[in-house]
Parts: sequence; structure tokens; C-alpha cells
Amino acid sequence: MQSGEDMRLLFLAPAPPSDRRGGGALRMLHMVRFLAERFEVDLVAPAIDGVQEAERLLKNVCADLEFVPPAPVSWFRRAGHLGPYGKDPALQEAVHRRLASKRYGAVQLEKPAMIPYVPIDIRVPVVLDVWAYGLAGPLRALRHGTGAWRKARTFVQLCRYGLFDTVCWPATSWVLVVSEEDRTRCERSRPGRRVLVVPNGVDCAAVRPDWSDRPVPPVLLFTGDLAFEPNVDAARYLATKVFPAIQRRRPDAQLRLVGRNPDAKVRELAGESVAVIGDVPDMVPHLHAAAVYMAPHFTGAGTRTKLLEAMAAGLPIVTTTIGLEGIEAVPGRDVVVADDADAMIAAICRLLDDPSERRRLGMAARRLVEAQYDWPRCLAPLETVYRQLLEPRAAAC
Repeated sequence: MQSGEDMRLLFLAPAPPSDRRGGGALRMLHMVRFLAERFEVDLVAPAIDGVQEAERLLKNVCADLEFVPPAPVSWFRRAGHLGPYGKDPALQEAVHRRLASKRYGAVQLEKPAMIPYVPIDIRVPVVLDVWAYGLAGPLRALRHGTGAWRKARTFVQLCRYGLFDTVCWPATSWVLVVSEEDRTRCERSRPGRRVLVVPNGVDCAAVRPDWSDRPVPPVLLFTGDLAFEPNVDAARYLATKVFPAIQRRRPDAQLRLVGRNPDAKVRELAGESVAVIGDVPDMVPHLHAAAVYMAPHFTGAGTRTKLLEAMAAGLPIVTTTIGLEGIEAVPGRDVVVADDADAMIAAICRLLDDPSERRRLGMAARRLVEAQYDWPRCLAPLETVYRQLLEPRAAAC
């Protein structure tokens, strides 16, 4: 007979799960909900922004929630920090205390940032969810970055991440990645590891298209955490390299940059036809108010949940090859891919002038996310993984 302890999972998160604080927080929220429907899940995370929201969303979902207030950061601790990830002693003590209780059948680490919190000799199966595998993000930032200071900082980060990835990974029962591209990278660099693709997704029931025949103003929309450097780069590129040419052809066009924590470099883009809008309680009205969704990414890595959200809302998408990474969309059929400013400008102008083409692309994007990226479909492989890890342990008792 299976006992609750044998079927109990410890979920270690770098931040409180949320449906409003970026793609990683959203991924964790849906993952915890999915797992908690099938197993006993204890969630442990630092007590940083978003705790009250997470408690509201998960208080009747998890078996136990623990948000650990960070310990004071001493000068000694700051000076001795050499790796790419910090390690808060209060959070480490909470994790070690729970693991010492021997009541868990497995532990899931969200991002490599949580690796330093588990003992090197951990004896329970470890599932590591990496979000974006490898060094593609820092390498792209180094290649596309401007300014000597930024390039130097990125190079140091690249070295620190590379060293950590080489020597600090624990033994894992499974590594979770978001795309086939990341699976290939992981299997190539870590032969013998079991790797499972668990794509990022979207809640298709909550994000629906507006197929009404109302006139749609020529609004271009970009969304995301506007303090995150790849998003800052994309917003600046759109506002300075692309939108001025659009406005010369379509003086009535507007650009809206919507997302939390707008960086100073983003705020300075605001003008008569460029709106910088901070955190919003619901992104769907902003998606419905737009004619075209833009994602001009040349840096960053992983699969962008904001792109899936725009596709679920039935918006035509203009993005780059890197922006589309991890999403199995066909350029020309489901989205438009444009890898330089001239191609983006031409694509946007064409879509602004052609409502039927906008509708065609929007409908194709919606069909794709319904078929492949609704959260229950994306997360389904996790159940098999944890049945394999937890049920044999229960049966042996």
C-alpha cells in the first residue's frame, strides 16, 4: 500500500510561483498545480516579492507551503560569493531540515539556481527543471551586446555559469527541458542523463481570441518583464529601429510596451505614439486591443510563454528565429519570422494593411497552441516520471 510520505515530493523554487511575474513563475505555478493533483507536494521558496499571491493561489493546492525570509547579507558572505548563484543560509537550513526528515520520495529543483541548496550526497531522486539549457543566452548577449562594460560583465557571467555547469551539477534522475533544441544540447553535453521535454504552455481556457468584427486600430504590442535584459534589448530595438519606419508609412500607428518593472532604458522610449505601461492585472485586454504582436529577440534563450499567450489570443505574430525558439510553429503558416529590421518593417506594414491575413495568421496560431501548448498537454509527461520515481519506493515498504 502506498503511504503519503513515499508519495511526497519536495518542490524547491527560486521565487514564489505566480501567474503575473514572468514565464518562469508561471511555469512553476502550473507545474505545482499539476503535480499536487497527483501527489503530496511541499513547496519551499524564498520569501521575496509575490509571497501573498502564491499563498492565495496555492494554499489549498500544496500539502505544505514554506516561504523562508532571507538571512541578512553580510560583507563576508558577499565577498565570498564566487559562483553565479547566491546561497541564502536560511533557505539552505530549511531545505536540509526537510530532507533530513526522510519523508520525501523525490525532490524537484527549479533552475540550476537551486542546486546549491541540496547536499552533494543527497539520497533521494532529483529532478532538475532547467528552463533554458546551457550557455546560449549569455553567448547571445555577448555577441549582440554593446559597450565595453556590458561585454566585460557578460563575459564574466559566461565564465561563472560555464564553470558551475561543468563541476556543480548533482546526480539527477531526470533533467527537464522546454524544447527539443534544449534536449539535444543537454544530451550532447551530458551523455547518459535522462532528459525529458516539458514545454512551456498557456492556459487556452483563460486566454481566448476576440474574433469580433470590430475595427482594430494599428497597435503594435510587445509584452514581458521590462527589467529583464533580453526584453529591454527587444523593446529598444522595436522602438528605435523598427517603429519609426512604421510610423512614417502609417502615422496613426501606435506602439505599446506592456510589462512589470520597466527599466529606465525602456521608460525613456515613451512618447506621443509609444506607450510604456507597467504591470497590469490582466494582459488579455491589451492583447485584444492590438493588431500585431512583436517579439524582436536576438538575445535570451528558452521558450517565451508571452509568445504562446499572444498566439492563444489569436494575434498575428512577427518574431525572430531566436524569439520563436522552442515553439514548433511553421514560419509563414503560423507566424511571421523576420530576422532584420527591414524584413520586420515590411511584414508589419503588410499585416496592418491586410485584416484577412492578420485573421488567418491569428487563427493558425490559436490552432497550434490548442493542439500542442495547452498546459495539461505540456505537463502530462511529468506524471509518468513521478510514477516511476515514487511508486516503486512505496511498493517496497
